[in-house]
Amino acid sequence: MARRSGLTITQLQEQIFAREGFRVSFERLGAAKEELPPYDFPVMAPQGWKVSDWQRIRLGAYVLLFRSVSVYRGDDQPLPRDMKLGNLRDTYYAAKYGSLTADEPPDNVVSIQTATGKRGTRKH
Repeated sequence: MARRSGLTITQLQEQIFAREGFRVSFERLGAAKEELPPYDFPVMAPQGWKVSDWQRIRLGAYVLLFRSVSVYRGDDQPLPRDMKLGNLRDTYYAAKYGSLTADEPPDNVVSIQTATGKRGTRKH
C-alpha cells in the first residue's frame, strides 16, 4: 500500500510545539481520509494574542478536519480558559524551572563595577 504524503496528527502536533512552544491535541472529525497540511508559519504567533486568536487565525486550514483541539499548559493540564500566548508559554518555563521570578542572579554574574575595578561614581 502506498504511503500518504500528508502529515500524521502526531507530526502536526510536533510542528506546532516546535514553532509555538505549547502542546496541542486534535480530535479527528470522521475518518482519517483527508491529508493534513503542514503547519506553515515561519515564526511563532505574537505573545499578546489569546489562544482563541491563535486557533481562529492559525488553525483555519484544519477547521473541517478536526472535531476539537485541546491546548495544554506546561504541567500537561488542558487549558481551562482563554489566555494570552505569552502567559501560556510561561507555564512551560515554570513547569521546567519552578519559578518565573528573577529574584537572585546566578552565581556566575559579576557587576560591571566589580569587573572593571571602578566604583559606582559618575561625572556629570
